[in-house]
Amino acid sequence: KGDLKIKKVFLSIIILVACVVLAPKIAISQTGNNRYIPILMYHHIVEEGEKTDKIRVTKERFKEDTEYLKKEGYTTISFKELIKYKEGKGKLPKKPIIITFDDGYKDNYEYAYPILKENNMKAAIFVIGSRIGKTNFNNDPKYNYFSWDEAKEMYNSGLIEIQPHSYNLHYYKESKSHGNGVLKRKGEDKSAYYARVKKDGIQAIQIIKDKLGSESYVYAYPYGKYNRATEKILKELNIKVTLTTRNRYANISKDLYGLKRINVTSYKKLEDLLY
Repeated sequence: KGDLKIKKVFLSIIILVACVVLAPKIAISQTGNNRYIPILMYHHIVEEGEKTDKIRVTKERFKEDTEYLKKEGYTTISFKELIKYKEGKGKLPKKPIIITFDDGYKDNYEYAYPILKENNMKAAIFVIGSRIGKTNFNNDPKYNYFSWDEAKEMYNSGLIEIQPHSYNLHYYKESKSHGNGVLKRKGEDKSAYYARVKKDGIQAIQIIKDKLGSESYVYAYPYGKYNRATEKILKELNIKVTLTTRNRYANISKDLYGLKRINVTSYKKLEDLLY
């Protein structure tokens, strides 16, 4: 009897874990996309043979990912479409998915954009406003950023949203005092902190408006870090969606703040990341 009781407890634990892991997939199928959607997070797209890791995948791999999404019946949507859906002004396709890129690297324009255009797929690129057009940033050839002209070309295609990833709060080789993105710095009082983050947000939004004529309504947090104060600040700036780097499906049942994303690494196939 003791063994039977242990087996029952063990089975219950397995079932509980399975429910937690599969919850997003189950929710999608049962609610008609009204609760969870996958938001993919990419950074660098590199040439075959170059180093790949948790933020770098090859362009061949990215092409395979787009082919997989088409095969499985996913439809890429924009954040603008997601916002309209939440406002009751539109519908979502049967299997919606959002593709995002962080930082605004040159390889997004050179490698990812042609593949997206070829497949008529949408994506959002979150740019660090102060770095657009910079090359060999801090003497590192990996850190090259596309220009505003290239951003304008992508934006004008109707496929790419260009949105803020801060103006200058995403630091290179982060220091202890400046590596927290929009979070409060050591020794910084509340009013100075609030003013600093709001000023940076205004700059990020304004430069996108000036260069592209585009409104900003989504904000990807540097390093995925945020708090109640940053959410309040961004709402004041009319940002309707905020994104983290927490690795899971995005729950859109309540609002669109603090949404999770699925980090696409070179170590796992997209099909394994999605299920």
